[in-house]
Amino acid sequence: MEAETLRTVPTSKTAGNALGRLYVALLPGPLKYSPSLLFPITAMLSTFGAVYGHKWLLLGLQIIPQQVLAWIPVSQFLGSLYAAHPISCNMLIDTAFSLAAALFAFVILPAGDLIIGQEPPEADTDGTMENEGAYRAVLYTCVAAHWVTLLTAVAVVGSIHISPLPLIGLAFSLGCEGGLLFTVAHELLHSQRPLDKALSNLLLCSVGYMHWTYSHLAHHRNVATQRDPASARLGESLYTFMPRSVVGNLRDGIVMELERLRVRKLPFLSLHNRMLWWVGTPAGLLVAVGALWGPLAVGLGIVQALMAIFILEDVNYIEHYGLQRALTRSGRYEKTTVKHSWNGNWLLTNSIVFRLQRHSDHHAHASRPYQALRNIPEAPQLPASYPIMMILALCPPLFSRIMDPRAIAYSKQATTK
Repeated sequence: MEAETLRTVPTSKTAGNALGRLYVALLPGPLKYSPSLLFPITAMLSTFGAVYGHKWLLLGLQIIPQQVLAWIPVSQFLGSLYAAHPISCNMLIDTAFSLAAALFAFVILPAGDLIIGQEPPEADTDGTMENEGAYRAVLYTCVAAHWVTLLTAVAVVGSIHISPLPLIGLAFSLGCEGGLLFTVAHELLHSQRPLDKALSNLLLCSVGYMHWTYSHLAHHRNVATQRDPASARLGESLYTFMPRSVVGNLRDGIVMELERLRVRKLPFLSLHNRMLWWVGTPAGLLVAVGALWGPLAVGLGIVQALMAIFILEDVNYIEHYGLQRALTRSGRYEKTTVKHSWNGNWLLTNSIVFRLQRHSDHHAHASRPYQALRNIPEAPQLPASYPIMMILALCPPLFSRIMDPRAIAYSKQATTK
């Protein structure tokens, strides 16, 4: 069946539940994607919680009546432990707060997916172009929120003492927030508007991955083939895939830029060479951060970038795992359709990652904006939402046991049609 003729069919898997329908009713149109701002909000909570988390907790305990605390079975034990080791306990409390964004990404979000369920069919009625400016405004707000969050974090780290464990937790949380960064940058780089492309580069600058604006276009051309480093092979582990994808994406970006310079007869050492911007802009940003807030802030910037890239490649890994385009008799690969990407339709994650889980429709229609992406029940279906699949990918034997039979069965089904 051709991609253009596929429609979202209400089934038991796609109809959603009462909570999902209530969610859509309360957050209509562009408002449905406003929960994406929970990522920078929780990252900001991680930033200040890494410093003041223990003070917040102690203040809360002072407000709660002693009679209520007495009913908590371990309250006396915890009180004694804190009295004996206040410094260590403060550090552990701050660490817990520093992980707020990470807990949101990999505990609260997947739990919400299980409770709220799939997007109901009525969620697709707002996928029109009538309010396109409002949908783009949500993306622009996320761009501003990311930069405010990141700059606040490096300023706090450079200005206030933070214990080692909360600092590590904060870097991890900022990297998780970087997962939203890549989702927004991905949507903007597919736009034809110069402003959107500039904002995509601005986001990617903060993680040193500006070449992705080029290499991702190569991914769309070569997806689900041996030529694409960002398409995971059947049986390939995340840890084998990741270095191949990172190096391959960088190589694709460099090759495409060298070809552009050659065709336009532009010199390598000039401001027209985007490769120099890819390296120079993030490097200049780190130099500025170091001058303003010191080496610890620079270290935080580097670690959060590495963590964000790890999350990006984890998502890349699950999006096309084990799916391959067939070679035609002419020796060319078949056309990319909805059958070459894994599809997901969980409402909460879709509202936060701008329907990236509807990846099948995205690859069949790359220029289609996020609010208009359709759910395709006929496409390969993930057994769980992105956060859960990303966690499973960290354990290759478990991931392979779950996904290999699905990939093999779907490939056989696709070849018989």
